[in-house]
Amino acid sequence: MNRNLVFNKIFLRNYLVFTMVVSLVLFVLIHFRYEIPVLFAATDAAVSVFMLCAMLLSLYFVVKFARTDSLTSLTSIRNSVFAGLLIVTAWLFLTRWILDHLFYNYHLYSDFLYVSQALRFVAGMFLAVMVYLSFFLTIYQESVRDAMQRESELRELIQKTELQALKNQLNPHFIYNSLNSISSLTIYSPEKARQMLGLLSGFLRIALRQDAMQMNSLSDEIKNAGLYLQIEKVRFEDKLSWKFDVKEEHMNLAVPVMIFQPLFENAVKHGVQQCPNPGPVKLKTQMKNNILEIHIENTFDLGFQRFKGEGVGLENVRNRLRLIYGRTDLLKAGVRDEIFRATISIPVN
Repeated sequence: MNRNLVFNKIFLRNYLVFTMVVSLVLFVLIHFRYEIPVLFAATDAAVSVFMLCAMLLSLYFVVKFARTDSLTSLTSIRNSVFAGLLIVTAWLFLTRWILDHLFYNYHLYSDFLYVSQALRFVAGMFLAVMVYLSFFLTIYQESVRDAMQRESELRELIQKTELQALKNQLNPHFIYNSLNSISSLTIYSPEKARQMLGLLSGFLRIALRQDAMQMNSLSDEIKNAGLYLQIEKVRFEDKLSWKFDVKEEHMNLAVPVMIFQPLFENAVKHGVQQCPNPGPVKLKTQMKNNILEIHIENTFDLGFQRFKGEGVGLENVRNRLRLIYGRTDLLKAGVRDEIFRATISIPVN
């Protein structure tokens, strides 16, 4: 919609229709109620109503530049009443002058024009109030829509910022651990250190160029998870193994980018690293009621006392899912029979 309402084509069309309807009503009233001839009644109705409605358009600017005031503000009420009185008074003077000069020889009409001034003033003020309220409500609705749009844009910006902050928190967490491992490997196994560094650089090229709001196919995220596990495989060798059980029809479904990495990191850190004889890290998918369930599980030593700071990866995954899908129940995690399982639920449209 054009910000300046009086130049909006749709508004002007509707306003013209309103003007013609009021003119018709006034013509019927003058002709049939006061028995004024058709020519005089039609001219009076057209001149009076079209001139008044044209002058009342100026009320738009009164409303527009006073919209910061409260509707009940004394200043706003005073300015609006003064503007309405000024417009209607000027309209009465101009219409009487024009109609007097058009029909100065018809004394019966001149008498009617004189005695109807009070009624015309009341009718003019009534129309002025109607037009003023229509402007006020239109501008108020636009202000509400603008406020809602700004709120929506701000909420989206906050969401994107929070998601990016979570992503920035995840990457350094993994990078620091990997660099520490590479540092250790350089002492007793330089070849493995070089291998791990090459894998890490490839993984970071993929991870750091992704947007936190971006969606990726499940197949691509499976590849990214496999690349991460290859990096950790250099460090843990035969102690780390994995198994992916993914149905072919699920491969093209969209999931949040890099959503698995912190869960696999959690499995390696608290499962593979701490268990004397860990089993494979497993990923399995299944569909339930248009929900793609992704289960990631690993063996877990119940006697292991987790260190301070554990849980950052899981909490970040939960927060990302909440921000993307607007739900807080899309990540479930727990231990049962010495198996730690994390389940991500992805709504499928």
